[in-house]
Amino acid sequence: MNTRYPPSLAMRAAAVCACLFAGHAVAGNMPFPSNLPACHSYIDADTTCRLPVKNGDFASLAGWEALGHVGLGREGDEAHVSISPGASIQQPVYAMFYKWDGAAYALRFRVRAESSDAEVDASLYMSDGVGRNTRYIGSVKTTATAGTWRVVELVANGVQVAAPAHVLVSISHGGGDSSVQVTDVTLVESSQAEAVDVL
Repeated sequence: MNTRYPPSLAMRAAAVCACLFAGHAVAGNMPFPSNLPACHSYIDADTTCRLPVKNGDFASLAGWEALGHVGLGREGDEAHVSISPGASIQQPVYAMFYKWDGAAYALRFRVRAESSDAEVDASLYMSDGVGRNTRYIGSVKTTATAGTWRVVELVANGVQVAAPAHVLVSISHGGGDSSVQVTDVTLVESSQAEAVDVL
């Protein structure tokens, strides 16, 4: 049974009940982002919603900056990006609630390795609209398994930056000989919420 969480509780449920916190990856415990509304500037302050990631399903690379050798692939109806060793992708995503204290951000994506297990790094930064003037807010490193998709999630607390504030999503190849494949990148923002470190 697929439980639908009220949007205002989704980030808190992810951060507390599922033990998600900045710097750690878990598999598939956050309420599925498609159950959340898209963010709009007129939404009430106490809200959890999906930020406008461009081509998170990698129908194209528009919106993403590729650093190093990066290519697109497809398997059936599903597209992905393939990131070679030493390469990375990044995208600044407009932060709707930067003006409120305590906003938290949850990054979620699926990853697998092409031929042998490899490492993947994901980081979040507050930034300007072109992904510069960054302030680090959280990261996670995990193993991409050959031939098997896994879900990676990262929750981090935002910090105040100059308007118009963005969240810079960076996903990079963290080590190993095999390329890593990434798809279904989503970024969730929750105003007046904090990621919880349970350690």
